[in-house]
Amino acid sequence: MIAAIGLGALVGGVLFALILHLVRPGPAPLVELARFDAAHQQTAHHQAVHNQVATVEPVRSPASGLPALVGAWVAGQLTRRGVTHASLRQDLALTGRTYEQAITRKVLFATAGLLTALLLLVVPAAIGAGLPTGAPLVVAVVLAAGLFFLPDLEAKTDATKRRAEFRHALGAYLDLVALEMAARAAPAEALPAAAKIGTGWPLALIRDTLYRATRAGRDPWAALSDLGQRIGVNELRDLGQLVSLVAHDGARVRSTLTARAHTMRRHELANLQGEAGKADQSMQMAQVLIGLGYLLFIGYPAIVAVLNF
Repeated sequence: MIAAIGLGALVGGVLFALILHLVRPGPAPLVELARFDAAHQQTAHHQAVHNQVATVEPVRSPASGLPALVGAWVAGQLTRRGVTHASLRQDLALTGRTYEQAITRKVLFATAGLLTALLLLVVPAAIGAGLPTGAPLVVAVVLAAGLFFLPDLEAKTDATKRRAEFRHALGAYLDLVALEMAARAAPAEALPAAAKIGTGWPLALIRDTLYRATRAGRDPWAALSDLGQRIGVNELRDLGQLVSLVAHDGARVRSTLTARAHTMRRHELANLQGEAGKADQSMQMAQVLIGLGYLLFIGYPAIVAVLNF
């Protein structure tokens, strides 16, 4: 009995630690922007080193401790073997985490899932309940594999919300750029001027990208295209490549921006209508279930009376 209580307390502590690690307060937009820039600079530096030297050492995570070292080593081994995790890196670019930190969390979650499953399966054995041969190992492996991909799902969910916010702000930003160009402003002046109007993190990210492009002497449209590639926003990536082809013609650039903003708003409206339809179906299903429950509540006494007659 004492052993079962101890195992239950240990399992509860592990689950509480996982929940506390998952449910965390969101950082401020400026903090997110600083993390985004730091992660991008670190990734660019490591990529340059990897191109120059074939045997690159695994990148050390800012965190300390054995889990961080293990995660950095695993990330380095995956990078050496060509496992890039491009979609995960794009999601992490919007969540403020580095690739090494994500791999560290994946290793920690998998280990915690494996230990939790083994502890949960020890309890039936302690009370004398028989289990099929190999069942504990199968359950432990399944739970560890599920928790191993949990950070990917979390990053995907957060990045999807942030991409929706970025696309919403991008449509308004393109309209502002078109208006600035209609007022006889050159694209090099219209892009940063329109980005200064908004105060949200998407426009702050665009302002920072344009500022860095100006300081480096790069084409602003190429910088915006690279930003879209880095964060997984295909609309911005394709727009930068398209406008670069007609950058010499201001009228065509302005019409391209207006058309792309209209297309983005139309897609956003279609997505909102689809989400509204899903919510409506959910409400209808909930009403049907409530009605069935009410009928069961009313008819249960009559059914019991008939069966006992």
